[in-house]
Amino acid sequence: MPITKVGLTTGDFANSLSALPDCLDKFEALGVDSVELILATLDVVSGTRILPAQMRKLKAICADRPFGFTLHGPISGTFMDRAHLQMQIDTCRAALEVAGEIGANAQVHHGGSAPTGSQDEIDTLMGLERETLAAIAPVAQDHGVVLCVENIFGDGARWFASPAELAAQIRAVDHPNIRGTIDFSHAAINATVRGFDLMESLTAMAPLAGHLHIHDSFGKPQTFKPFTYGEAINYGLGDLHLPPGWGGLNWDAFARLPFAEDVVANLELSTRWDDALEESIALVRGMIATSLGLAAA
Repeated sequence: MPITKVGLTTGDFANSLSALPDCLDKFEALGVDSVELILATLDVVSGTRILPAQMRKLKAICADRPFGFTLHGPISGTFMDRAHLQMQIDTCRAALEVAGEIGANAQVHHGGSAPTGSQDEIDTLMGLERETLAAIAPVAQDHGVVLCVENIFGDGARWFASPAELAAQIRAVDHPNIRGTIDFSHAAINATVRGFDLMESLTAMAPLAGHLHIHDSFGKPQTFKPFTYGEAINYGLGDLHLPPGWGGLNWDAFARLPFAEDVVANLELSTRWDDALEESIALVRGMIATSLGLAAA
């Protein structure tokens, strides 16, 4: 199945639950098919517990919208965190309940990392991640949510799985409620750092992807820290979250990947790029047309 929907992330468009209604109204006017909420901005989970009154408010805000929802769990969320694993599991379980309550069909969860150069430690932590994903999968299923594990990147100080390695993790878990999130900028930067073939790795991941994160960069790690975000853009360094087409990534090639499920292509852009939202949505609509055309051929 192809890419079928375009979405937007609330991000700093809604930094609190009280700001969410106006944000959703704005996104509704833009005609998107899906909206990704950020758990950390919803004020619904506190100390790994759901706050019932806040949950009722969130459900009321999300009710009767003309688009679907996905949920991004904690940015710090990872099942390779041995020291805080139970906390990570409990928070993920709470997030899955939130996702189920608002009818979100997918929840994004970050893949983990390990010390670079220690293959034994990498293997151990990947095993821990697989075991924990297998244990959480029935919880996701009970809530009607697919947990989509996202490929992350680093600067070389820590090891992060390539999309192909993450695909192998998902295949090993072998559960319909565990799938992947492809973040193309993350993949490109990690390919630069680790030296793997970007398109080959993405091709391995695409059939297992239930979700996509769309934002541009130049696929270059931040080898020094520019003074401001604007200067990082000037240099083309890091995970810039630029509107697609403003960086150096090949969006036409990405649209031609062999996706096997109905996939939401979700734009992760900040309020800095408010004026570029319409053109970004149009670019993703073009990706959808390419993907649909290939699926129909």
